[in-house]
Amino acid sequence: MPNSALNQSARQKSVANMPATVRIEKLRPSESLKPSLQACAEGQKTTTDLLNEVKAKYVALQLG
Repeated sequence: MPNSALNQSARQKSVANMPATVRIEKLRPSESLKPSLQACAEGQKTTTDLLNEVKAKYVALQLG
């Protein structure tokens, strides 16, 4: 199996777990997050980029 397929599989798994992680924190994933999730799954954003976006949005909400 090519390395790019493994990377895509890992990205898709990380993306699939992201909404669950948000729900664990008793938050609801926003519709605005979906394009970023898709971009990450397609390799246009890194999981680090996605995590930073989620933190920026949701950590601020929890602190506020």
